[in-house]
Amino acid sequence: MENINTDSDQINVEIIIRDGCNFSYETLKSLLQSREQYPEMVLSVVDIADSGANRQTLGGITPSIWVNNKLWFLGSFSAETFHSRLSSMSSLEAIN
Repeated sequence: MENINTDSDQINVEIIIRDGCNFSYETLKSLLQSREQYPEMVLSVVDIADSGANRQTLGGITPSIWVNNKLWFLGSFSAETFHSRLSSMSSLEAIN
């Protein structure tokens, strides 16, 4: 597992990708761009072929996006939905 951002561990985002899956690459690109808006996000990339942790792919479907160990997206991705959910998480943390 490769950590792409280590500034903070408040929001852990893991993307499970498959080599050669263009949608996985596009999703990863979007997640990397999201780090500018959400600096508290720590992004980890797991290649399904190199990972013994294939358990989280639910049948090998990629990309799989996990946020704080909860599945948010499986085989699909919406940057708008992702940002909305991250914003609500950040809002809740600010209240606590």
